[in-house]
Amino acid sequence: MIRISKNRCVGCGLCVEICPVKAVSIENGIAVIDKNKCINCGSCTSNCPQGAVRDIKEELVVAIGTDDEKIIKQDDHVGESKYYLIYRYSEGDLIFKEKRENVRYKEDETRIHGDPGKAKAVSSVLKGVDVIVGKIIGPNIVRMKKTFVPVIIREPEIKKSLEIIKENINEIVEEYEKSGEERRGIILI
Repeated sequence: MIRISKNRCVGCGLCVEICPVKAVSIENGIAVIDKNKCINCGSCTSNCPQGAVRDIKEELVVAIGTDDEKIIKQDDHVGESKYYLIYRYSEGDLIFKEKRENVRYKEDETRIHGDPGKAKAVSSVLKGVDVIVGKIIGPNIVRMKKTFVPVIIREPEIKKSLEIIKENINEIVEEYEKSGEERRGIILI
């Protein structure tokens, strides 16, 4: 599915000019693709000077840390969430799959970069997850980014956060494709 990054599109219109079926237009300074017209020819993806247009074929599993299933964990790092809501990203949509309860683990607060036991415990709950979402990601980010793409979202409501994830999926997939050592946390506002 062709997706345009609002963070990268500068509205230059090159994609509009080269689209053979006129599926691309500029709205409010950002390119928009009419999915009903698009034939996935790749002209826009290969010619965008900003790298803002991407054909996303990946399916990703996303975990959102929460205590109440409505709001992203607010007062502590995502590893301290009571639950993780698990969604599957596919073809431009996030579909709820399940709720997982977090393990209880007393972290060693004297550690500078987080407790490896805590990271291992949380990782066991998040088996099969590609992206972890929270408001705060603690010092175990050093370990967790090897397995997950860490995403920080300041918007507290999960419903609105799901839209933010979909709007920024290009950047998330770009980090996902990097090796764990090269990954960085992504902050979405």
